[in-house]
Amino acid sequence: MFKDLLALTKPRLNFLVLLSALAGNEMGRSGAFEPWRFFEFAAALFTLAGASSALNMWMERGPDALMARTAKRPMASGRMKPTAGLVFGLALSVVSIAWLGMRVNALCAWLGVATWVSYLLIYTPLKRVTSMATLVGAIPGALPPVMGWAAATGSLGPQALALFAILFLWQIPHFLAIAVMYGDEYKSAGFKVMPIEQGREGTGRQMALYSLAMLPAGLAVYRLGMSGKVYAFASIALGLGYTLAALYAARVPQRRSARSLLLVSVMYLPLLLTFMLADKN
Repeated sequence: MFKDLLALTKPRLNFLVLLSALAGNEMGRSGAFEPWRFFEFAAALFTLAGASSALNMWMERGPDALMARTAKRPMASGRMKPTAGLVFGLALSVVSIAWLGMRVNALCAWLGVATWVSYLLIYTPLKRVTSMATLVGAIPGALPPVMGWAAATGSLGPQALALFAILFLWQIPHFLAIAVMYGDEYKSAGFKVMPIEQGREGTGRQMALYSLAMLPAGLAVYRLGMSGKVYAFASIALGLGYTLAALYAARVPQRRSARSLLLVSVMYLPLLLTFMLADKN
């Protein structure tokens, strides 16, 4: 039972969510490092991400059962009753939002609510309506670093917007690569994805455009004085690598090139955040 409950929170997938949030928190910190406050924010954010994942699995347990890559999930496979998953997800949601409000700050808690609502009540049902849901889903995916900034500063500003832009743009080629790899499964489950609706060539163009937009988005952090020249050069190099992978996937719109882009995207974000933090001004 514990193993299934843990699986509902998607701990490996949510690692990048936590990493981006903690990077935003550290970029916003101006005073001495406070380990306990840092831990409390990290734990609350990870709990919120886990809650959202659990409720997403509850909402999509039917379609999940139709896809090989998700059929073994606890509720999709029938190992866990839907009621148990629903109660678990709601309980974690209440705990995490209350934790953020009482132990971090009100702004961070409201951003958590916005993340929860946009992911579960807007993006999740929209996935079965239009392939444009990918853009909508990138919004809650880009809010964790903004929450981290808000947790450290109690405010928002152009710096938080720059962090949001990086995460928002990074997600599009990342998720489109997944859509190319598993397009047939998504179609059989009733999900609307771009490779099915617009073809792989159109999807490839979107990959390339959004990866190109990553270059100025990454440099915005340098221009705002958040990080130094080492980060700026790293951002350009990583952005060019991401763009080349996206262009290859666009030119050769096949599963193999999409997988290469996916691997590059998974490496890109941790490396970019590492350079950002290491060269913080």
